[in-house]
Amino acid sequence: MARIIVCIATCHRPQGLRRTLESIAALETAHQIEVLVADNDAARAEGMGVVERLAAQGYRWPIKALLVAERGIPVVRNRLVEEALARPGATHVAMLDDDEAASPGWIDALVDTAMRWNADVVGGAVAREMDARVAHWAARHPLLQAKRRGTSGPVALVDSTANVLMTAQALHQMGERPFDERMALTGGSDKQLFSRMARKGFRFAWSEEALVTELIPASRVTAKWLLMRGYRLGMTDMMVERFHKGRLRTLLIEAPRIAAGFLVGTLGAATTFDRGKRVVRLGKLYRAIGKIAGIAGFRYEEYRKVHGA
Repeated sequence: MARIIVCIATCHRPQGLRRTLESIAALETAHQIEVLVADNDAARAEGMGVVERLAAQGYRWPIKALLVAERGIPVVRNRLVEEALARPGATHVAMLDDDEAASPGWIDALVDTAMRWNADVVGGAVAREMDARVAHWAARHPLLQAKRRGTSGPVALVDSTANVLMTAQALHQMGERPFDERMALTGGSDKQLFSRMARKGFRFAWSEEALVTELIPASRVTAKWLLMRGYRLGMTDMMVERFHKGRLRTLLIEAPRIAAGFLVGTLGAATTFDRGKRVVRLGKLYRAIGKIAGIAGFRYEEYRKVHGA
């Protein structure tokens, strides 16, 4: 039997957090579960309030809330990891976001996959649910599609903490603050951590059965947001690559891909009247520009603004 500390970072999303915690309370599992929530909103502390109310109502699992005053996703994740690894007998740390709901078999699917393939890190599938009607052109956009791989099994890398299980042993070996706090509001600190773990020889796997559902707010279903998400992904990917390879080597490796992004993003977008296709193709241009920004050292702090409730 595993002892799993489920960790959730939250900020300005009390409704989403309650949905997440209610889904964890409904898990079908024989494993030992404990829940940690870190609230990154020192002013309103709405997440703390959600946890306190659920605990007072007799929440199914042991649950604790932490207040982290310094803004930044990796700051919060590091605090969660520190607290989780201090729990006696903890075998695994799981993470999901405060805009996600876990399926009943979520945690068991992650653990089963970890055991079957002797994996140190297991990522899981993410379905998307829109909180409002979506225009036809946007519904087809790749960034709004489910995150799936088709089958479970070993993979080279998991790139997100949106749905992940990590062994406590592996996390212990990554230092006291495994998430890079220089990426406080840019995003990408999870991918950087996992790329470091891969270089240390840790094993990764994927579970199609470990499903969570992300609620997408209407504010993210706009051309501007989709284009800027592409820009941010390009930027943070290059921040990770620079960390490992340096600026010049990263530039030499990525130059052909950047050139292709400019070509598809300009000529491709100009040759279609389909709005959906045009936004997708322009996204390749934005991603290429984001890569240049990341290599050059510019930072776009996407997570300064919180979407959803």
